[in-house]
Amino acid sequence: MADPTTEPLVSFRSVHKAFGTYVAVKSLDLDIHRGEFIAFMGPSGCGKTTTLRMLAGLEAPTSGTITIGGKVMNDVPPHQRDTPLVWQSLALFPFLSVVENVEFGLRMRGVAPKERRDRAMLWLERMQLKGFETRRIDQLSGGQRQRVALARSLVTEPEMLLLDEPLSALDAHLVIRMQGVLTRLQKELGITFVYVTHSQSEAFAMADRVVIMGNGEIAQVGRPQEIFRGPKSRFVAEFVGRNNILGGTVKAGMLETAQGVVPVPAVRDGKAEIVVAADRVTVSGARPEGAAIRASFLSEEFAGTGIICYFETADGAEWKAQVTESQLATLQPESGQEFWLSWNANSAHVMGG
Repeated sequence: MADPTTEPLVSFRSVHKAFGTYVAVKSLDLDIHRGEFIAFMGPSGCGKTTTLRMLAGLEAPTSGTITIGGKVMNDVPPHQRDTPLVWQSLALFPFLSVVENVEFGLRMRGVAPKERRDRAMLWLERMQLKGFETRRIDQLSGGQRQRVALARSLVTEPEMLLLDEPLSALDAHLVIRMQGVLTRLQKELGITFVYVTHSQSEAFAMADRVVIMGNGEIAQVGRPQEIFRGPKSRFVAEFVGRNNILGGTVKAGMLETAQGVVPVPAVRDGKAEIVVAADRVTVSGARPEGAAIRASFLSEEFAGTGIICYFETADGAEWKAQVTESQLATLQPESGQEFWLSWNANSAHVMGG
């Protein structure tokens, strides 16, 4: 884990990027620390990939400054930055063998043939690819190709590695395996990883900090648990996890909403919104004590570790509850059937008030 008290490795200061009239990134301010694994996440068009490309030198900011190691990098070309980028497409050379692909960056730096071969072989062994060095790229599985791409980027021993949705083309079981490979490497080497992804599970499983972006701006930055359990805005709450949002007016510890009156954690009177995560909602047929609302069952979705049940309140709001298979079998819900959805008032997160 990076030490946030030290001078940051990367700093974005008032960075703005426009393509004609389209603004991709707006007034971005962010520090990335040495040895940190930081993930950028957000919907398509949010600005995360443009931010990564500016850090790599593939795009120049329209205004503002980007510094690496205290040096302004706005006009420094990519090959002078030492910021290798692992692409979603991997961009491996099909006409080179595995070991020749790994050697490529060293060859461009003028490293002597024996040294670059020794270093490439060391990385192939580290990536559990020993014995594959003479194979063509098209003779490898998706996971093996991914490890070759990582070895090619890391063989030059950079201070920072950029990764643009590197696992998106892999099968689910390979994604889990590669998450383990990436986190192990990052911790062993102490290299700063800057990771862009659409996948919440990837970002939350691997990153020290997560940056949520929307409409070209940072919506929230924090540790995975902080963001998952404590979204600061409706946008983040709706984007992250399976959250239910309830808005209304707080009076003397009670939130008056369109679905009824429910107790809330300590918060001053006034307008407020609370977030109740789906895994903290209990579904029952009888009216429970405490915070609860009435809703009609809509449908269910198998989610691997549980089942997500969807409900609709009388005013048309959708609610979600995560239950186990045995709980679902006990409930035996039918479309339109009414249930009580309840939660511990103290487990709700207050976004405003």
